Amino acid sequence: MTDRETVLVLTSNLFFMPRIEAAAEAHGLETVSASTAAALIKAAESHTVSLVLVDLEMEEPIWTEALESLKVHKGAGTRVVAYGPHGEPDSLRKARELGSDAVLIKRDFSEGLIELLASRGASATS
Repeated sequence: MTDRETVLVLTSNLFFMPRIEAAAEAHGLETVSASTAAALIKAAESHTVSLVLVDLEMEEPIWTEALESLKVHKGAGTRVVAYGPHGEPDSLRKARELGSDAVLIKRDFSEGLIELLASRGASATS
């Protein structure tokens, strides 16, 4: 297991990842991205994870499987923050129901990214 504190990101949005990586690095976090639930869980098992970010713009079966799996596989102190478009309230609601600690619209996620990573997800409220 890697000792460096890690943020896991379930996303296929390669355009936004450099921003997440830069903000994470500024706060001493390693960043590991995954595009499948299986890859996310494998990464969770091999890293010291304090925060998991779940992009709700992924295909719904992928993020729902990831959130279901995280219920079993995440560490006790790990926070899960899902984020997605404001125009998809059903997805936001479903992510909440599946156990996300916080669910943010993408604009709020983007604007609060630095604080979100600095607080390891504690600053997120939904």
